[in-house]
Amino acid sequence: MRMLWHYQMKEALTNRDAGYSMWGFGTWQGRDYFIKQFLSPKYPAGDQVSSPERIRKKQAECTRFEERQRRIYQAVNRCSDGNCVRIREFFRLDSKYYISMERIEALPWTAEAVASLTEWEKRRLCTIIAHSVAALHREGLVHADLKHENILFTRTKAGTVTAKIIDFDSVFFEAEPPGEGESVVGDWAYFPPEVWRRMDGEDLRLDTKIDVFALGVLFHRYFSGEFPGFDEEAYSSVGQALQYEGEVTISPRIPVDLQELIARMLSAAPEDRPDSEGVFRVLRRRLPGGEGDSGNLRRRYCVKCGAPMDGSGSVCPVCTAMEANPDGSGFFHPPAAL
Repeated sequence: MRMLWHYQMKEALTNRDAGYSMWGFGTWQGRDYFIKQFLSPKYPAGDQVSSPERIRKKQAECTRFEERQRRIYQAVNRCSDGNCVRIREFFRLDSKYYISMERIEALPWTAEAVASLTEWEKRRLCTIIAHSVAALHREGLVHADLKHENILFTRTKAGTVTAKIIDFDSVFFEAEPPGEGESVVGDWAYFPPEVWRRMDGEDLRLDTKIDVFALGVLFHRYFSGEFPGFDEEAYSSVGQALQYEGEVTISPRIPVDLQELIARMLSAAPEDRPDSEGVFRVLRRRLPGGEGDSGNLRRRYCVKCGAPMDGSGSVCPVCTAMEANPDGSGFFHPPAAL
């Protein structure tokens, strides 16, 4: 099998469902890793065609790319309690850049499959997702491409299912948003109105509220099995409909107490949306005991892995998350336990 640095590749890299990259799986020291190759930029290694000036420009571009990506990946790893999948290595081989991260054994769940879960499970998983996004935002990061395809559902050692966020290719620091002429790479179905207006030429500063809007679209899908309603003949997405003051409707299949939250997350004006920490707190506060079992009202659940917490322990026995972590990780409680 082909070696890629110290990774023994299991298969040739592919661009299937990858957009602007190639990917595959490899092993190193007995562990499986996901490997991604960036299609650009390319370092001018061995470039004997370009002029010296052109080579210097390419090198400077690559240096800026390296510095920016390292800062982003270090920030992601700092804020992650495991549910933002950590980047293990960022490296260059010859002219190409790569990242590696531990392989996650994901469940093959579609958004419709998530929507078919019990209300308790959907609330629990959305609480975990909101917690992870809030952690990114506390670190000053904007994911910018939150969508179902970038959420992996996987089983924990406790047998519960947890949700992990992946794909940090579009991430930027809120203090350093895309400048004029820089494109926003993501899924237009989750773009808020301000991204659409920016694509139309308006000079707008993007922030974490674009992630809150994307979560609103995502959570609507998870609780109803469909996107929010809008005139699909006139507009191509929820955000574009709101850009032109079109009507957007919330499915009545969504629990009444969450309809208001999702409607606020889908506000046309960013300042009218709650922040991600607020979304997390509302979901955590409204998480029921589950399955109609009154005994569950005394239980706590780990935010990181979703494992049930019985008794008064302060450390999750499955993933060792601490209840009092200053970064906001820990346990969430049903309302009766708050």
